[in-house]
Amino acid sequence: MDRRIDCCRYQPSLDDLLADEVMEPVLRSAGLDERELREMMVETARRIEDRERRMVTGDDGG
Repeated sequence: MDRRIDCCRYQPSLDDLLADEVMEPVLRSAGLDERELREMMVETARRIEDRERRMVTGDDGG
């Protein structure tokens, strides 16, 4: 039972996820390649950080 709990604590990196054989058909079915997914994730992270920064500073961005 302890072993199962330990496996759930592992948080794979993006490289780990993309190396998984299941990801290729998933990305293909979404019409993406590895580069496009990385770019989308970077942009999403930037938007989240910008939104959090606006919430902290009280700046509504407009």
